[in-house]
Amino acid sequence: MGNKRWLVIAVLFVANTINYVDRVNVSVAGPDIARAFGLGPEAMGVVFSCFFYSYILLILPMGLLTDRFGPGGIMGGGMVVWALGSALSGLAPSFTALVGARLLLGAGESSSYPAGNRILREWAPRGERGLMVSIFSAGSTAGPAVGILLSSWLISVVDWRSAFLIVAAVTLVWAVVWMAFYRSPERATWLGEAERAHILANREPVTTDAVQPMSLGMLLQQRVMWGLLVTHGCQVYSIYLFLTWLPSYLRNVRHMDLFSAGWLATLPYIVTTAGLMVLGVVSDKLTAGRDLSNGSRRWLMIGTMVLASCVLFVPLAENIVVMEGLVIASVLFATAANTLNYALAADLIYDKRSAGAVFGLLVLGGNSFGFLAPILTGFIIARTQEYTLSFALAAALLLCGIVVSAVTVRRPLQPL
Repeated sequence: MGNKRWLVIAVLFVANTINYVDRVNVSVAGPDIARAFGLGPEAMGVVFSCFFYSYILLILPMGLLTDRFGPGGIMGGGMVVWALGSALSGLAPSFTALVGARLLLGAGESSSYPAGNRILREWAPRGERGLMVSIFSAGSTAGPAVGILLSSWLISVVDWRSAFLIVAAVTLVWAVVWMAFYRSPERATWLGEAERAHILANREPVTTDAVQPMSLGMLLQQRVMWGLLVTHGCQVYSIYLFLTWLPSYLRNVRHMDLFSAGWLATLPYIVTTAGLMVLGVVSDKLTAGRDLSNGSRRWLMIGTMVLASCVLFVPLAENIVVMEGLVIASVLFATAANTLNYALAADLIYDKRSAGAVFGLLVLGGNSFGFLAPILTGFIIARTQEYTLSFALAAALLLCGIVVSAVTVRRPLQPL
């Protein structure tokens, strides 16, 4: 039958990895940027979070554009815009210019998850969906792993501005690769007919019910949709707490040098990248032959959220090895839960033409919480001179997400 569909997932994984390299380099450069522009914790919270302002604003429009024009071009065009934002971040002469560049980066990257998950919805047979979604999501941890090390090294041998420019160049190259390569299963001339037939026959839910088209307004009337997006937000808060503040926490609180902090900040993402692959296989095996239209995948997701709540104990660990173990567990299981929530949403989509809107809403919900993490953390540090309350808040949100998902995500995204 052939396995060329996995090439699409591999290219999508690399695109998502580059996406997160572009996001995390500002976190690594945070102390250097603060010195360059004379910024305190609250102002750095704005630098870390302003990416989300445009990102959140454009997530839903990107989902709707993906449904209308297809995901391939939306993804490629977004890469070009976020490469420009990364380059301008390195060239910024002032705090205001840096904020503007990060806003442009957020605008470009807002295409990534609505388009990427729509592509997965088109290419992933039901029995492979957990693994394919996990591979795509693994880019969100491979990116920080690569980005933290690469940015730490570049800053040490050149400077933080050059680090942004080099990453921007890599993004532009991959945008060209993406636009030359990607086609839908129906249009990919390099795909064998047997494999094409297998994908098209097995990507939709098994149902004898009539599928009702779902507009944006109808999706927002579904309690299931609200449950998915609120749970997503509770997970993303923890993810972005570590993504934006972990390098600064290691350097400023644990008093590590740039090289040591870079390695310790990278290790959780290396472990998580491998762990997500394993999780994808386990998820598909545990759900094989089951009716997924009732949201049964959520129980595996809830289990990972329980494990991720160990984030509470990170600032309490005096031993560095114990602290690093808790950080690894927190990042791994919060990201795993986030990945499973995407797969869960895909299980519940009956109207495939609404997939972009569903994933746009999902990412909107996630990042509406996520963008608060860097701002609130900066505010908490400025007021308390410590991180303890920030980690406790992340744990509390994870526990809230567990309850929301268990109660609300129980049926397909279709009217009763």
